[in-house]
Amino acid sequence: METTSVSYIRDVCLGLVHGVYYSRWHLFHSYAVVPVGIIILLMILYGLNQLLTNVFKITFPCSVLGMLINLVVLCTLNVLSQLLGPERSLRQRVGSTSLALLTHYLTLIKPSMNFTLKWINVFFIPSFIILPLSDPISFIECLKIAAVFVVGFLALFFLDVYIIWGFKQVLALFNLLPETENAATSSDEEFAEDIELEQVPTRGVFTSMRDDITTIDVTSIRSGRSERTKLRQVRSISIDENPFRTQDTSMAASVAESVILEPAPSYKKSGAEIHRPRPLELETNDNLQSQASIPSQSLTPPSPVSPVKQNYDHLHPVSRKFTILTTNYIDWFVYLLLFIVSLPFYYIRSIHTFLPYHLGLTILAYYIALLIPQRWPQLRKIAHPILILTAEILFCCFIGSLIYHKGLPKGFLDDLKYYKTGKNYLNLFNNRIVIDNSREHAMDPSNFTATPKWPGCGDVLSSLMDISIVSLSLPMFTHRRDFVKNFWVLVPPILASIALTFFIYPIVSYKIGIQSERAIGFIGRSVTLALGTPLITALDGSVSLMAVCTILSGICGVLIGDTLFKFLRVPEGDFVTRGVTMGINCGAIATAHLLNVDPRAALMSSLSFSIFGTVMVIMAAIGAIKQLINSWVGL
Repeated sequence: METTSVSYIRDVCLGLVHGVYYSRWHLFHSYAVVPVGIIILLMILYGLNQLLTNVFKITFPCSVLGMLINLVVLCTLNVLSQLLGPERSLRQRVGSTSLALLTHYLTLIKPSMNFTLKWINVFFIPSFIILPLSDPISFIECLKIAAVFVVGFLALFFLDVYIIWGFKQVLALFNLLPETENAATSSDEEFAEDIELEQVPTRGVFTSMRDDITTIDVTSIRSGRSERTKLRQVRSISIDENPFRTQDTSMAASVAESVILEPAPSYKKSGAEIHRPRPLELETNDNLQSQASIPSQSLTPPSPVSPVKQNYDHLHPVSRKFTILTTNYIDWFVYLLLFIVSLPFYYIRSIHTFLPYHLGLTILAYYIALLIPQRWPQLRKIAHPILILTAEILFCCFIGSLIYHKGLPKGFLDDLKYYKTGKNYLNLFNNRIVIDNSREHAMDPSNFTATPKWPGCGDVLSSLMDISIVSLSLPMFTHRRDFVKNFWVLVPPILASIALTFFIYPIVSYKIGIQSERAIGFIGRSVTLALGTPLITALDGSVSLMAVCTILSGICGVLIGDTLFKFLRVPEGDFVTRGVTMGINCGAIATAHLLNVDPRAALMSSLSFSIFGTVMVIMAAIGAIKQLINSWVGL
């Protein structure tokens, strides 16, 4: 009996070791390549921020500036790479050099940017977690805020749809509407057949997300130049740029300007059940396959060199079972280990360190939140991961603080102040103690921590959010031609929304009895957090209310956006209307959703909220406008 137990333990350990071995490329890519790229990008953004604040004395988010700079660099290199000429001529050398630079540049930045785009939802979590630390609001004012939010959201959503529809009619009347847009809106039968959300194999398991959120195929760049040379000789071929249709000829796949391939969007059947496929078969018996049939959502992106199929025949059945379990859930084990190791550092009173404890808890809670809509597909419309995750983290933090503080509820709020201290990458090296999202600058002696100058988990996630904003330049670059074609459809609703949001929200909110700072906070309702924070700070408004409204707007767009579009009879293929409306009203959270559903709509969404937020930030920096807004709300 003892021999059998020892043999079983040995087989289990052998399976775990083999699982780690087969995951080595994934671990290297996820915990070495991606972090190094993120650190480099954070250093660049830090330098841009220092340049803006200390040299030019401008208050502007460095993440948005980085996104615009990266977009300009990519477009410039792409244009230069298309220069063709006689062999060894100057044009040929410039084109070849630019092509090489573009290829290597994308190869370097793509892993980390793809990671932040794929998991952008998790970076919005801190604003919800620190809600219990916000100033108290009366029940009546809370109802007024809810009313303004709901009415404002629906009114602006409907208004944007009708403005876009109206300008389309005007452009179509003068035959100025782009051909691809006409095709997308008039050919209903092309989209009559709904497609399930794309299922992409990921390291032996399946996920309902695209592995490549950037929508850029770097390998296609090298062959694009030679194909464009051939294309010059066959100009008579008609090229359809609509990615929803399959091209009949191989030559059509290499459009002159289409250096970057655009993947076709995928749609989920409305009301249909989401089928969760079994993991990749790994040459094991049916019993072992059923053990590994639960899909896994990994916070780290898959390794580009991950083996598709492994031969486990040489392993004992017990070892095979644990090998499959380890390879499928390696990231779960990594963050579970981080959480377990962090517990002693959190509960030892002379240390009481928060960052690893909160980080491990947040990631594990996010994994669990992702599994709920997979296990119960009918909850997909209401069980948004951010909402589930917030409840999980606050509950666990409350129980953990009760244990540490010996049953005192006050300890929960004291510890929660360290979830987001305000020490993000922009002020990490200023040697200041900041607590409670920079609202406190002195540590309570009764709540000791050995790391008072460390960032919190929320600061790490908010720093990664800045990287994700920069990363939006990649899908914007991929679908840049759609912006040019639909410029006159894109700009009017953005300008109208800016005027209404900036000048109507604060007046209406203040007149019905909402406190002045909170009335100003509504200006940032549909602006993404990266832009909304400097916007509302410049106007002396409530950043906490802005953060909550921004996240709720994004969640509402994900949960009820399709229903509203269906009510307004917006075709599924009308990516312009869907993208612009979602971008203006729902910000980056809706864009993250669209990146997995329809990349072309995600392009319009990212362009919309970027332009929308950028213009708003510029307006807030004008002193006369700030004084006017403040006078309207009694400040």
